[in-house]
Amino acid sequence: MSDTVESLFGGPSVGRVVNEDLVSALSELLERAKSGEIIGIACSSVHWDHVASYSVCGLVGGYSLLGGLEMAKAEIISVNFGGE
Repeated sequence: MSDTVESLFGGPSVGRVVNEDLVSALSELLERAKSGEIIGIACSSVHWDHVASYSVCGLVGGYSLLGGLEMAKAEIISVNFGGE
């Protein structure tokens, strides 16, 4: 099989690729959690096959987390409409 196959129906067209920026950001979050700075997290992830998943862990009952999620949502919307 070739690595340059293009999907006709919108499915995965490439294999898994390590995103170093993502690994770095997750490593930083892990260190902050290990130090006790981060006590709760809500995370949405896009997998290599374009399927999304989410996880919620720790202290997530406060309204401040909802504000953070709204800001993340606004940034994702901006990216989808061509913003930076």
